Amino acid sequence: MKISRISYGDYGNRTHADLTLRLFCCVLFLLFVGVGSVFGAEVEVDAGGELTELPLERLLDVSVVSASRKTQVLADVTSAIFVISQEDIRHSGATSIPDLLRMVPGVQVASIDGNSWAVSIRGFSGTFANKLLVMIDGRSVYTPLFGGVFWDVQDTLLDNIERIEVIRGSGGTMWGANAVNGVINIITKNSQDTKGGMISGLIGNRERGTIEARYGSAIGDNTSYRLFVKHLDRGDSYATTGSADDSMQITRGGFRMDSAPGDKMHLTLQGDLYGGTVHNTVTIPSTTLPFSSTVSQPTDLFGGNFLSRMDWLQSESSKFSLQLYYDRTSRDLSLVKEDRDTVDFDLQHNLRLGKMNELTWGAGYRFLHDQTAGTNGALVLTPDKRSDNLFNMFLQDEITLLPEKLRLTLGSKLEHNEYTGWELQPSARLLWTPRKGYSVWAAVTRSVRTPTRAEQDAEIGRAFVPAALPLRPLPTTIALVGNRSVKAETLLAYELGFRADLSEVFSVDISSFFNRYRDIIGTQPGPPIVQGGTQVFVPLNIGNFHSYDSSGGEISLQWQPREWWKIKGGYSFIRFFGKNVYDSQAAKATPTHQATLRSMLAIGRDIDFDLWARYVDDNRYALDSGVLVIPAYIALDSRVAWRPMAGLELSVVGQNLLTNRHLETASDLTVIRHEVGRSVYGKVIWAF
Repeated sequence: MKISRISYGDYGNRTHADLTLRLFCCVLFLLFVGVGSVFGAEVEVDAGGELTELPLERLLDVSVVSASRKTQVLADVTSAIFVISQEDIRHSGATSIPDLLRMVPGVQVASIDGNSWAVSIRGFSGTFANKLLVMIDGRSVYTPLFGGVFWDVQDTLLDNIERIEVIRGSGGTMWGANAVNGVINIITKNSQDTKGGMISGLIGNRERGTIEARYGSAIGDNTSYRLFVKHLDRGDSYATTGSADDSMQITRGGFRMDSAPGDKMHLTLQGDLYGGTVHNTVTIPSTTLPFSSTVSQPTDLFGGNFLSRMDWLQSESSKFSLQLYYDRTSRDLSLVKEDRDTVDFDLQHNLRLGKMNELTWGAGYRFLHDQTAGTNGALVLTPDKRSDNLFNMFLQDEITLLPEKLRLTLGSKLEHNEYTGWELQPSARLLWTPRKGYSVWAAVTRSVRTPTRAEQDAEIGRAFVPAALPLRPLPTTIALVGNRSVKAETLLAYELGFRADLSEVFSVDISSFFNRYRDIIGTQPGPPIVQGGTQVFVPLNIGNFHSYDSSGGEISLQWQPREWWKIKGGYSFIRFFGKNVYDSQAAKATPTHQATLRSMLAIGRDIDFDLWARYVDDNRYALDSGVLVIPAYIALDSRVAWRPMAGLELSVVGQNLLTNRHLETASDLTVIRHEVGRSVYGKVIWAF
């Protein structure tokens, strides 16, 4: 099947991309036909024991909490949402949270270097992707410095994760600013579910050694706890220019305690502490030949957090939730040293009023304080210390129009920040259930992204151009200049979706969208300024210069043809519209087409055989050094796991097996180009 392509003018080689996509389809077809011929007949499978059944998972029965800040099944959700379960995590062979997110249709994940990733949903990806809200157990982990996420420190024992809920599309009504294109909520297991001990070790050609340990137990009848520690040592990736120098060594530890002193109350206390070093390269302008220098140096990391949460069921129709957390982060980067403290308070009340209305309302307050001193003069923030306060209130009403058939949800969040003042983020959502097991939903939402600290207060050196008589009698410095008058970016999103359990073993989830982005923040050169008669300064002024539209859709499928064989697949398409959009941050690191297909096999009682294939379309975007073209690529991962005795698992994982290495994206901070290479690792898990 030939998939139609968007014309980019003289961009790329369309024939090569089409052949690559066809090859991907052929590989998947042969792969699963071959597997089916080997394992298709139950009488031919005899591994010395009966087959282990994979649990049957009906899509619409999966429970989530992130869509409406309450527990509900997917059949009642009016958002495009995907759940990465613990089963998905274990069978994926992934070693990081960004790699896990590659299985979600509509999520763009690209490795920048060995310890950083560009992660976004429905576009606007790149090093400084800033339209995505990421949370761990309800604790926001994006930095207000640039509005994105430092993925190198967002880690935990993957076995501690219960599920990852990914909302594609606006979540601003419930979660506020930054939830423009989506929300990722990483939810860890209740300590009641992690009793006993667990030790694991991992080593490979790039994974130089990861050691994990966990222990959990009960304290009395109603309280449980767990403790964990993890040390990660990952080596350098590949680089096409210069030295990669992107290894990382991080050690972290943490705890969680859950207590249910009564039938109507649940208390959670948890915390993490980490420290380590990641290696990065950065290219900074210089006044001497060759007028830029690429610096490689370690970045020291330290951080910790503490979170407490109380859920109180006042009655069958009334539930309160109160959450408080403190977060401390410290990063000594090549360009800037950031120390940040965050205190967040959140109150929520779920209230059912009769048979027609279910209200969810709440309020929150966040205090942020940072010290961000420039380290080499290329980046300066004025002032270098700043404190900000954020207030919010939200209200949502789910109105039952026809029992078990039709439901309307109206809501809005009112938020005040010290960058743009008051912001309103309303939404309207409609759910139609024509019959049991089928759901059709539609939504119209408005979201905002508030400016970041850097967009308001930074001056960042971008280039130095020497004098060249007679055209340039004076040397020229070009720098990005912040703007305290910049407004919030806005999104008006229209969505339509369908999900169904078409049979006991086959489910489908389809979503489509049309997004209108306005007041998108970008840069434009200002008039040159002669400084002291010795040099010229050209400012790249920050402002709300751009407007873009986008449309697209995602589809995910799951099929369980046998009790011991499960297949999950997905496909996403996105297209942008607007002036020079394909040379902008909107389409950056955002392939038009993406596809994923996973096979999970239980061979006998003790052996797993898993395959994961991905296709990522080519894409292009502009850098300071010119236009970068990322070729399309196909990736194939495999995992074989063996359990020779109770509590012991041995596994071997191969990643990116089809090619030696491939480019996924490029850093905005350096001319070094890092590539993702083929890797193999072995893992041992002992649970006792």
